[in-house]
Amino acid sequence: MEIDSYEINKNTCAVLNINNQVSKIIEKDNDYLLEKKSFEVMEDSCAYYGSTFEGRIKGTKKMLGSNYKLPIIIEETNDIIFFPTNGASNESCSWISLNQVDKYENYKGYTKVTFIGGKSIILKMPYSSFEMQLLRASRLQILLSKRVDME
Repeated sequence: MEIDSYEINKNTCAVLNINNQVSKIIEKDNDYLLEKKSFEVMEDSCAYYGSTFEGRIKGTKKMLGSNYKLPIIIEETNDIIFFPTNGASNESCSWISLNQVDKYENYKGYTKVTFIGGKSIILKMPYSSFEMQLLRASRLQILLSKRVDME
């Protein structure tokens, strides 16, 4: 189904870059095509929840002490954290929801990701790179959780 706009929510599993102008949104129960770059979907979603993509990246850099392929917190009260498959400025970058990943496995040199609910995708991304991104996003989630618990 094609849509005109989209904000990431707790049911969003992935924002896949189809080409430089179209993204595929995968949710638990629906898939959508959107005439926007995956990066623009991320920017719009950050703005929807009251921040900017740049602000979210800056916060992640400070929390993790990293500078490349950074995960971002889209919305903290619902623990919506996404991580990129490439550098965010890369036109082929897709975004995966940390909390929707059920399992992942090596698949012919790429990575097969199965989401909670059973949907799966094949990412043209080495298994080790996917695992590193997942771990980085998990670390961000842990640090965020500790800060929230301290309040």
